Amino acid sequence: MIEVEAKLKISSPDKYRKKARNLGKYLGKEKKVDDYYTLEEKGKYPRKSLRIRKMNGFYVVNFKQRIFYDNGVYAKKEVEFKVSDLKGFLSLIDDFGYRKWLRKEKITELYEIKKNFHIEINFVKGLGWFIEVEYLANSQNMKTAKNEVLKIVKKLGGNSRNIEREGYTKMLWNKKT
Repeated sequence: MIEVEAKLKISSPDKYRKKARNLGKYLGKEKKVDDYYTLEEKGKYPRKSLRIRKMNGFYVVNFKQRIFYDNGVYAKKEVEFKVSDLKGFLSLIDDFGYRKWLRKEKITELYEIKKNFHIEINFVKGLGWFIEVEYLANSQNMKTAKNEVLKIVKKLGGNSRNIEREGYTKMLWNKKT
């Protein structure tokens, strides 16, 4: 799948919760703790990394490849798979030279607009509140997905000028350095 998304920094989630409920169905709240690993040298922000997230008794490994960035909207090819033996997997990637470089913790409130199209209200530890609009697309409907994401951003009160350009990991890394 290709993740097409935009996010806005917000000061308070309250007014956005009502808007999100008007646009989609509330699916619940979830805490996500992500550990990021990279092969790249310490002290520099890595161009590539992988993420490990614990979910419901197993682990999900995720990595993304940027396809495009346009008007505040990112499209990234996303690859995910489950790992049942985390200790073995960490030993394997350690042997290949990966090192842990960052931890991200966020609380997500999820709203479904339609299948594969969501609004998230996120509190990211160390960064504050954000709202994300995410459309999981295939290569044939990326342009439609981008336009739909921007429509929802507008309905939430945002526009392409106030979309956050940096990812959470870059913001967290910049805060530490």
